[in-house]
Amino acid sequence: MGASFPQLIDFPGGNMRRLLGAGVAVALLVTAGVARAGTAVAAGDPPFSFGGVEDKTLMPGGERARLKPETGDGQPDGTYVYVISKKPLTDAGWSGGGLPAGLTVTLPESCAPKPGITGVYLCDALYNPGPEVKAATTAVNGVTAYYGLVYVPRGASISAGIKEAQTAGSKAIGPRRAHATVTAKTKAHVAQNTIALTTPNVPAGGVVSHTVKLHAVDTGRLGLFPSPAPGFRQWDDGELKVVLDGVDDGGAPGARCAHTRGEFGAVLCDIEQPGDYTITYRLKAEAAAPAWGLRYRAIYYVYTSPPGDPEKSVDFAVDSSTPVIERFRFMGRSTEEWLWDFQTRVGSAEPDVAVDGMSITVDWNQYSAMTRLGALTVQSTGPGMVARDKSGVLWFYGTSGTGRAFKDRVRVGSGWNTYDTLVGVSDVTGDKKADLLARDAAGGLWLYAGTGVDTRPFATKVQVGRGWGVYDQLVGGVDLTADGKADLVARDKTGRLFLYEGTGVAAKPFGLKKQVGTGWQIYNSIVAPGDLTSDGKADLVARDKSGDLWLYQGNGVPAKPYIPRVKVSVPGTGFDGYNLLF
Repeated sequence: MGASFPQLIDFPGGNMRRLLGAGVAVALLVTAGVARAGTAVAAGDPPFSFGGVEDKTLMPGGERARLKPETGDGQPDGTYVYVISKKPLTDAGWSGGGLPAGLTVTLPESCAPKPGITGVYLCDALYNPGPEVKAATTAVNGVTAYYGLVYVPRGASISAGIKEAQTAGSKAIGPRRAHATVTAKTKAHVAQNTIALTTPNVPAGGVVSHTVKLHAVDTGRLGLFPSPAPGFRQWDDGELKVVLDGVDDGGAPGARCAHTRGEFGAVLCDIEQPGDYTITYRLKAEAAAPAWGLRYRAIYYVYTSPPGDPEKSVDFAVDSSTPVIERFRFMGRSTEEWLWDFQTRVGSAEPDVAVDGMSITVDWNQYSAMTRLGALTVQSTGPGMVARDKSGVLWFYGTSGTGRAFKDRVRVGSGWNTYDTLVGVSDVTGDKKADLLARDAAGGLWLYAGTGVDTRPFATKVQVGRGWGVYDQLVGGVDLTADGKADLVARDKTGRLFLYEGTGVAAKPFGLKKQVGTGWQIYNSIVAPGDLTSDGKADLVARDKSGDLWLYQGNGVPAKPYIPRVKVSVPGTGFDGYNLLF
């Protein structure tokens, strides 16, 4: 088979290889047939053996294939003899030595060609990255090189090792001897391998069967890999409540299939001969399973190194009346100009925060003010954010709907340095578009109603208050009173906290203030990121002057909207390294 993958992971039913990529672990079956018998070991020679020498399949103009063994037991002390031929390794006369047209070899510093013998390379076994073979863009489909590998211990005959490698194809594969092929296959040829998937929705409390129809013109490895469908976040352990409950290859002699156990997992098949295959697997959902959107990505691995293999993705859903609990994130700007992402775990017994870097390409310290316009989900949906640079220009960053939090910025306008505070308040006008509040130096409060259009995100300003200069922090963007309207929190300079309940009316977006706390002067930053505790109520986090972060869990009660604070744990030394939280 063409594909080879590093790192071993055990699953029930046999060994499988795991390839890491794009946040998704790809598990594949190990090719069978590497025997542990063969080349004799001289008396007193330290025990050593290798394995994982497999056929390679290259795309013309694509990645190189390394011929080095993938596994080894013991410490080698000697020489690896590699041979490459245009003919099968059964000719003692070595009439086919060297590579066929369209294939080239690259040697590392620890390898050198054997003088006088074409296609023979000697490599230090201890420092052995191995030769690499590449197919030129002009390589003809199906052109094949045959390669052999023999380990020669220090002091043993290199000449004998060369002869053994040159005829390795006529001998059994052993612990110190192997042979395989390198074949170029064009993308047009590999595209003839086709995949069709049938993936009906999974009923909560029920079982459903999915099918994969594979038309294979090449041997390869079929993998089906699960993920959330677009618009859905990644689930935590035990939260999905959907399991992969068996796989059936239909008894086809050329297929060997297995699957990962537990939650919605991977289906994995070695396809050992061309043909048409129908593979069926079952998904079982608990009665309490939420209404997830799910995706299976099917890839048929023919090439040794991706990309270029045939693949197809299909989305389906869990038919359930139980909604998926939304999760939210908040941001921190470090003194090193990075923007960082903070997320909490769903249903964690103690609140904790996962930290992940978001951007190293933007100088985020160019901005004198930044605010989210509303709650931002972990899958990067929400109304986005605005940032004012030091010259007074306001920029809008829309959300991407992907792992990347924001799209490229859009210029809103200049003159915004007349305001000392900008705060996103979500929708306070009742039109389902996110709005922005701005306070001027005289304490006047201005409302910029949202338009929902990225290129012109705000309508003309309207004054909605005076005397707001008594507050040193304004925090908005979430519904704290559980009435469906976005509210505003304000802290005065003595540390008293006030709640302004949202009205949903543009002309008067907030009701009368209500005092909901005292002693809040101990905090230098207050953020209302949304529901961090997955109970359906908006929460608040506050950082004290020592850099500790505290969670005030929302309860939806207007008179006292938070329960007593709980300290939030975070990897590292704390939150004092951020000059802005929002």
